[in-house]
Amino acid sequence: MNIEKIKNIARSVNGKKLENMDWSGVELISIHIPKSAGTSFYKTLISQYKDSGITRIDMNKKDRININKIHHDKAYISKSTKVIHGHFTMPQLYGALDISKDLPIITWLRDPVERVISNYYYLSKILAQELNENSKDLNLLNRLQKSLVEYAHVESCRNRMTKFLDGIELEELAFIGFVENYSEDLKSLSNMMNWKYYEEVKVNTTGAKNKREVSQEIREEIARLNQEDIALYQKALSLSQQKSKS
Repeated sequence: MNIEKIKNIARSVNGKKLENMDWSGVELISIHIPKSAGTSFYKTLISQYKDSGITRIDMNKKDRININKIHHDKAYISKSTKVIHGHFTMPQLYGALDISKDLPIITWLRDPVERVISNYYYLSKILAQELNENSKDLNLLNRLQKSLVEYAHVESCRNRMTKFLDGIELEELAFIGFVENYSEDLKSLSNMMNWKYYEEVKVNTTGAKNKREVSQEIREEIARLNQEDIALYQKALSLSQQKSKS
């Protein structure tokens, strides 16, 4: 039994099922865009709000809802939840949960080309671990795995930051952090939220070796395929600069 199932059993004593949950105690919503420091930030949230204060919600295109990595039919939610964090769009979240539309919403962004490269190598690593090719003496990995360029051309892998921020304007976000400036931005967020203590944790980092092997030609092709994300990222940087000057 994995740790999330054990935690879910513990929550069943005092927790609530999704249909019975009162979300009035929530103070913050955090949109986790893949490979944009979301997992590291989740660990920081735990250091501030404790595990019982955070509910992780992940929703796919078919609006399947996982709560703390458990299907919502079997999941129990902590009644002391103060933060909702996970993979979702705001229209999805508002459609599934009875939560206030006045809550502050935050997210982290990353250079779009670097995000795609990091996501590709992360998924490749997970695939290799899942198949455990060496021990099983199989050649499935090479047959199933796409090249970086092939992966970048898949429609669902393109402009993912824009897709996750569907239904909300950048100006409506209470905070936008940048992976490239993670430590300083995390400090700014802690000041904004009046956090007395937080722990900076970095997990799921992709090795620099793989990134160095990506040619300029491939990087330019990834950029061409993610023009919406590049425009979004540049606008977010501009808004951040304007805010710092005011």
